[in-house]
Amino acid sequence: MKDTLHATGTLGSENYLVEIKTTNHTVMVDEPKSIGGADRYPNPAQYLLSALASCTAITIKMYANNKGWNTGEINVDVKLKDVLSSGKPHKKIVKAIHFENPLSDAQVDRLLKIGAKCPISKLLEQPIAMEFEK
Repeated sequence: MKDTLHATGTLGSENYLVEIKTTNHTVMVDEPKSIGGADRYPNPAQYLLSALASCTAITIKMYANNKGWNTGEINVDVKLKDVLSSGKPHKKIVKAIHFENPLSDAQVDRLLKIGAKCPISKLLEQPIAMEFEK
């Protein structure tokens, strides 16, 4: 069985500044000034979108490398949009991918399909249970 992924967030005395520790890394999270943070670090939603962008790019690059396709730089732009569907507001994540080097339409189509299968995309597309542990 795979190791359980783990992160610990600690919020100290500074408004909304959270230190996140994983097995080998530490990152900081903040909120914008408009809601009381200092806006010195990305907010939680920006980290979520960053995880999706990086996972998509890495998955595409791994596949392209295995195929011997030279994509050049891969740019993945991820946006969280508010949309209306059937008169009801909801959120939608939109990804745009740009390759530095020219690729055939078939290669691009295949890479986009592969990118949609990155582990973070798959995680976000499924229902996932959450609970508090005491």
